[in-house]
Amino acid sequence: MTRNNKNSRGFTLMEVLLYIALFTLLMGSAFIIAYQLIQGASNLEVKNTVQEEGNFVLRKINWALTGIDPASTPSISGPACEKAISVVRSDGSMSPVDIRLNTVDGKIEMRENGGSYSPITTENISVDCLTFTLIAGAPAGITATARINGLDFIIAKYQRK
Repeated sequence: MTRNNKNSRGFTLMEVLLYIALFTLLMGSAFIIAYQLIQGASNLEVKNTVQEEGNFVLRKINWALTGIDPASTPSISGPACEKAISVVRSDGSMSPVDIRLNTVDGKIEMRENGGSYSPITTENISVDCLTFTLIAGAPAGITATARINGLDFIIAKYQRK
């Protein structure tokens, strides 16, 4: 029996199965790549948010430590990773500024002139540790370290006399 070429139109079952398998493989790969791109963008957004928050915290601490009254010594208190600092600024008003870590909600808070504490970090991040260390010598200064979502943000501020 010979095969009649006039009646063999279209694809054979094997060809159809092969094309379906190739199409499935390509679509599966496309879905995996799309998922990885979306996940990578999400991770990058979180990293950028943490970096922006950390930089903002450093700017606020820098502001608080700028113009410290040289006649007063900053007061640092609290356990190892929950330090609080109280400084007196010599900006004319001799206003005290306090910065602390609120361990209940993991936020850094600041207050001026003995008022109520206001958070300087948002709900987007969690602060694991806040420490302040006095730098002895000439010039004297303060080092502040904030661990935000596992990343350390450090600033050293020296007093001017």
